[in-house]
Amino acid sequence: KPIEQNYFASLRSNETNVRAGPGSQYPIKFTFKLRGMPVKVISEYDNWSEIKDYEGDTGWVNQNLVTKKRTTIVRTAKSFVNLYAKPTEKSKVMLRLENNVVGDFIKCNVEYCGIKVIGKKGWIYKKEIWGVDENDISKQED
Repeated sequence: KPIEQNYFASLRSNETNVRAGPGSQYPIKFTFKLRGMPVKVISEYDNWSEIKDYEGDTGWVNQNLVTKKRTTIVRTAKSFVNLYAKPTEKSKVMLRLENNVVGDFIKCNVEYCGIKVIGKKGWIYKKEIWGVDENDISKQED
């Protein structure tokens, strides 16, 4: 029976088939066409991981398609959100990020998360990304 999990990870491949069950005999529910897409691993069975995406959809992928490298994805209704140089909106804006931009996870404080996008590191409001939760709070501040 599947072992319950609860951690964020990301997809290793440019194309990932998500299946209805833990095996290649199960039908494909949908396909992700984005390398680095953040997912939450919610259970594991043999060499299969059950994942949940930012829309709450779930399915099974082969474990070798999932990497522990964490990423985040911008989730906003605005035309863009700011990536700041420091964890305050008074600091310089490094980048303006549109919805669905994927970045590498660095760390979070209570309100902001440090991410890296196109080689640039900066801070974004935690509520404007998916791929982090309340457990992702670093004790030290930069």
